[in-house]
Amino acid sequence: MRFTRGANSGSGEMRVARDAAIAASLMMAWQVAAKTIRDSLFLSAFDARTLPSMAVSAAVSAVFLAILSAKLLRRFGPLRVIPGAYLASAGMHAVERLLLPAFPGPVSAIVYLHVVSMGPVLLSGFWALANEGLDPREARQEFSRIAAYGTLGAVAGGLLAGEAASLFSNASVLVLLLLLQLGCGAVLFRFPRPDPHVTQEEMPPLAKALGEAPYLLGVAGLVALVSLAAAALDFLFKQQSQLHVGRGVPLTRFFALFWVVTSAASFLTQIAASRYWLSRFGLARTVATLPVGVAAASLLALLSPSAIVLGLTRALEQALRGSLFRSGYELFYSPMPMAEKRSVKPVIDIGADRAGDGVGYALVQLILQLPAAAVPYCVLGLVAAVSGLAAWLSFRLDSAYSFVIQKNLANNASELNSVQIEDFAQTGIVASLTGPDAPRRELGLEDARLRQFADLQSGDPKRVREILAEMGIVDQLLVPQVIRLLGSESVRSAANAALARTTFRIAGQLSDALLDQTMDYAVRRRIPRLLEACGTRRAWDGLFEGLNDRRLELRFRCSRHLAAMLRSHPELQPEAALVYPLVERELATASNGGLRNLAHVFAMLQLVLPQNSVRTAFRALNTPNPRLRALALEYLGSSLPREIRQRLSQQIEAIPPEDRVARLDQSTS
Repeated sequence: MRFTRGANSGSGEMRVARDAAIAASLMMAWQVAAKTIRDSLFLSAFDARTLPSMAVSAAVSAVFLAILSAKLLRRFGPLRVIPGAYLASAGMHAVERLLLPAFPGPVSAIVYLHVVSMGPVLLSGFWALANEGLDPREARQEFSRIAAYGTLGAVAGGLLAGEAASLFSNASVLVLLLLLQLGCGAVLFRFPRPDPHVTQEEMPPLAKALGEAPYLLGVAGLVALVSLAAAALDFLFKQQSQLHVGRGVPLTRFFALFWVVTSAASFLTQIAASRYWLSRFGLARTVATLPVGVAAASLLALLSPSAIVLGLTRALEQALRGSLFRSGYELFYSPMPMAEKRSVKPVIDIGADRAGDGVGYALVQLILQLPAAAVPYCVLGLVAAVSGLAAWLSFRLDSAYSFVIQKNLANNASELNSVQIEDFAQTGIVASLTGPDAPRRELGLEDARLRQFADLQSGDPKRVREILAEMGIVDQLLVPQVIRLLGSESVRSAANAALARTTFRIAGQLSDALLDQTMDYAVRRRIPRLLEACGTRRAWDGLFEGLNDRRLELRFRCSRHLAAMLRSHPELQPEAALVYPLVERELATASNGGLRNLAHVFAMLQLVLPQNSVRTAFRALNTPNPRLRALALEYLGSSLPREIRQRLSQQIEAIPPEDRVARLDQSTS
């Protein structure tokens, strides 16, 4: 594997991605080795039935630690807090190694509390640093690779823990944990510091952030539910492990082997399917692989809840959590405003995760009051039900993710230029399409139809303007003649005003003229504005049919006025299935990177997506800020069908970053 440079990335992002891969390897090696020795020490000193009460206590302490870490992050920022937390954790391992021989029982409990409480803080903190160091587009490209390197580290951590316990003792694994923590902390200190000249946004209080973004409650619920299911499965797996493997070093080696196998499965899934799955199915369906897979496996395990089946079910949960779920879930936070991310992410990552863990073990404690033969069936039934609810929640994440990007784009709107899509028809993009030699037509006396009406055939532009002004509502028989006058530079304004007074009754005639290929083009190009003023279904249908015209300028005028009409008449909004094929056709036939078609495509997208967000995204693409351009692309990627987002992304990213802004400026100025 190697790190590739995206269209918007720079050397700083590349260095962050490489350092993140190294840190992920060390961090996940620690995670796996720590879980191995945590479970082995505790189950060697205590019976498995005491595990739920211990897990609940650890979950409570983790929630308090999550709240504390959120406050520290709010005050000092992750670049100070997270690397220091890794070093502090390394110091705790040193103390535990010194005390373990003398106090094996209490130290085993302390190690359990330490790993369960600190592990989520360190994991969440690492991903927070990676999120802040990469823009949303870079994050989508690199997170799956970073997670894959982390999974390789997890494999190494399991192997090292097993070998250290076999060659020396369980206590030696604590020394390994100390070294891994020191290495990870040192790498994280290399992450770039924020620019001191840039004003840092004040972090909102947690309650305010949740109140302004209620979708975060759904995210927290998803995290809690998948953790609840994992805790229940974890108990069954550890109970069977203690029963069939025993205690001490053999148990350590067994847990190490388990984590090596599941980490290897995660790694293979990561490199084989993660990027494809994200691209093909989006964030929601990528995240949903975990609860859907666990629910299905638990239902199958109900048929025969043997030790092997329970072990395989737990292994599947770990493999999916470390690969597809992690790749999709972390991307959900990448477009969030930094201050909001710092405020809520630790609480959700840690608090919701540990709360779900604690509730899961508490429910297991209640189930243990039942006859022993019924315990596996009840626990598996609980896991299947909870996972089904988590799957339902996860499928709602795509709309929440799109909302996050729209909100962030809106928050950054003040940084964007003031170009509006609805103004482009008066700008250079249309001028470049029509050119100085665009067809124009002067009033002439040779027109046989005009000679039938003495007042309009005088050939005197002044007289014609006077007659049009005196008409009031244009007679139906005169409408076709007045429409033709739109092609005359000398009287078109008067003709336009006369028709505008009559639009409520002539939508059909205007639509026919718009679609008439034999009509003077100088006339046709001025009809879309009049149809917009009609505001009727007949006018809408005429403009929509105009999207199939052979001239790009006319198609663009139709799409622009359709979007404007939709703002006044939202009941006219078309089905996406009618608009997306037209968008895909424009992208497929675009030349020169699609710059001439780009404004037209975005105008059509306003017919099916929130108009403010689409206009803001277009402006973001026309800014020198690479993070805002990446945010705009990510919004489009999360909102559009796969074929369209791929074509649009290819056309935009095919232009070098240094040329993209200048060439888009030329198209909109």
